[in-house]
Amino acid sequence: MKQNQQIKGRKNVKKRKRSLNIVHIVSFVFIAYFVITFFNQQIQINKYNSQIDMYNKEIEAKKSLVEYYKNQNENISSDEYIESVAREKLGLVKPYETVYVDSNKK
Repeated sequence: MKQNQQIKGRKNVKKRKRSLNIVHIVSFVFIAYFVITFFNQQIQINKYNSQIDMYNKEIEAKKSLVEYYKNQNENISSDEYIESVAREKLGLVKPYETVYVDSNKK
C-alpha cells in the first residue's frame, strides 16, 4: 500500500512539474510578446515624433515665407518700389535726367 502511495505521489509530482513547465513556457511567450510589442511601438512613436518635428519646421518656414510675401505686397504699392523697379529692371529714367553709361562695364 505504501508503495502504491509512493507511485501515485511520484505521478502527481511529475504532473505538477509538467504543468509548471507549461505555465512557465506560456508565461514566457506572453512576456516576450508584450516586450516585443512595446519596443515596436516605441520605434513607431519615435518615427512619428520625428515626422512631427519635420512638419513643424516646414510650417515655420511657410509662415516666414507668407510674412515675407505680405511685406512684399505692402511694398509693391509704394511709389519708391515702383520707381526702383522701373529704373533697375526696365531701364527707365525720369524726364530731363542725364544718363551716364560706363563704357568699361559690360
